Amino acid sequence: MKHYIIGTAGHVDHGKSALIRALTGVETDRLPEEKERGISIDIGFARFPLPSGRRAAVIDVPGHEKFVRNMLAGITGIDLVILVVAADEGVMPQTREHLDILRLLEISKGLVAITKIDLVDEEMVELVEADVAEAVAGTFLEGAPVCRVSSVTGEGLDHLLRTVDALLEETEPKDTTAFARLPIDRAFVRPGFGTVVTGTLVGGVIRQGDRMELLPLGIEVRVRGLQVHGEPVEQAQAGQRVAVNLAGIERSDVRRGHVLCAPGALRPTRSFAGRLHLLESWPKELKHGERVHLHTGTSEVLARVLLLEGDALKPGGTAYVQLKLEEPVVVGRGDRYIIRSYSPVHTVGGGMVIEPHAQYRRSQAKAAIAELQAKESGGTGGVIAETLLRAGMTPLGLGELAKRTGVTVETVRTELPGLGADVRELEGGLWIHRRGFGQFCDAVRAELETFYGRYPLRSGLGKEELRRKLGLGGKEFAALLAAAEAAGELSVNRDRVALPGRAPALNGAQAKLAERLRAAIAGAGFSPLTVAELKQQVPGADTEEVIIYLIEQGEAVRVGDDLVIAAPVLEEAVRRTREHLKARGRLTVAEFRDLLGTSRKYALPLLEWMDEQRITRRAGEERVAGPNG
Repeated sequence: MKHYIIGTAGHVDHGKSALIRALTGVETDRLPEEKERGISIDIGFARFPLPSGRRAAVIDVPGHEKFVRNMLAGITGIDLVILVVAADEGVMPQTREHLDILRLLEISKGLVAITKIDLVDEEMVELVEADVAEAVAGTFLEGAPVCRVSSVTGEGLDHLLRTVDALLEETEPKDTTAFARLPIDRAFVRPGFGTVVTGTLVGGVIRQGDRMELLPLGIEVRVRGLQVHGEPVEQAQAGQRVAVNLAGIERSDVRRGHVLCAPGALRPTRSFAGRLHLLESWPKELKHGERVHLHTGTSEVLARVLLLEGDALKPGGTAYVQLKLEEPVVVGRGDRYIIRSYSPVHTVGGGMVIEPHAQYRRSQAKAAIAELQAKESGGTGGVIAETLLRAGMTPLGLGELAKRTGVTVETVRTELPGLGADVRELEGGLWIHRRGFGQFCDAVRAELETFYGRYPLRSGLGKEELRRKLGLGGKEFAALLAAAEAAGELSVNRDRVALPGRAPALNGAQAKLAERLRAAIAGAGFSPLTVAELKQQVPGADTEEVIIYLIEQGEAVRVGDDLVIAAPVLEEAVRRTREHLKARGRLTVAEFRDLLGTSRKYALPLLEWMDEQRITRRAGEERVAGPNG
């Protein structure tokens, strides 16, 4: 089932609430002050029945200039707007400001309702229609249907309903396959239920029992119950007005501007970048660093506009900007925003979010603008590729890519194969840009060259040491290493990373040290010497490095903390151990000591080494054969 949200707009006292009451039977002015003053102060909602049976809701917004901030919170997520103009007054200041806001938010569907026709004659209605036509010229409402109505007599109401119905037939509903996202416009406590939040579900589906994330607080909550227009439902979908009963949060922690969304789908930001259009009607330049009121979704925060080029933006101009926010907000790529002057407060301009988490510098404006242009024009695939490129040599999973790009995991999964050679898939569902992969290979080679310069006899650098030097996570590093080895860029041998084909070679003096060390290690037999003891027996500037060389070449093995045993001697110890276990099934430390003709001092570390290799396995105070025994 498709669901739609209809919004109203227009000057104060032009009959928006009366029109909704006449169409739906619902009084949207719920506050005592609204009823006392006879004007809308906050947003109101009602089910909007249509002749075709389509499911729609209508949002009534305040028209008074003092409450434009509330109007902006209510207009979020609408599919179609009814611009209301009273026949006895015509186009007024807030008519024009609301129209500007609708243009900046890129609302694309709507109609004009000329209300209160029962108060004026035909000539006056025609004059108002001409006034409206002039005001909407060049906007999305140019050429839109104009409906004459009276909320008192009912004249024209059926025609208006049929017109709305026909426009919605041509309107794409919101995406129910996207991640669930509900900008909150109200929060209250319902006795017996607890915290309830309401809003327009702009994407996805929310089900009873779902785990959700409340942002920017980052708190996990559970959906205890759902209502749509006062009726309990098992699930709500994009395009519906929803009340959500939440478990795990106090009412005092929630306010308008917070966002309820699928866990991990979005993250708060204090700085985003995008394109800004300054209204032609704004009378002065917008200066770099100017403080403004920022509206996006249902949130309002103070921000500074940082122009990426130039020191001022002229009226009617468009520029790439970075918005530095005084409080965190939740935005995704493609979200619309409005800025209003700091004081007095008037609508200045608005635009679209391109990079939700921007950290650009004016000194690098050229590169920043080029990146924003690529993201803006490259489509979803281009944004994904650009996000991977910015991640450098850190691979990203589908979930993180979705979070950073502001699209669904399914969309990311669909788009990635189409990026071809620009990206590559790694083990564990990770993805990296080809440049990032090249950056990783270059960084590893540089580390290895430095390492070989200091230790020319060593075969390679330890995996863990290399990972720490590169600052990568374990999963990401392992996936990159596997891909680099498969591509022939690196060689991996057990816990060492090396350059392919590199074989360390001993010089003349080192070769003589190696011969003497081989003899000393072999001569120690089952009572191996420590590195310090070997250095005493075979002194030399490179003795320790030659010992490591012999170990890495497989001629010797390090056991325990610091013992070095000849590989053939260790193989003999393993052979005797296996034969003993095959014959007797069990082996004590004392038996092992006697088996090798050595002391407990050496028997114990040798036996523990066999445990590590799974040749033996502890069974109480004894050993039995291990998986490799």
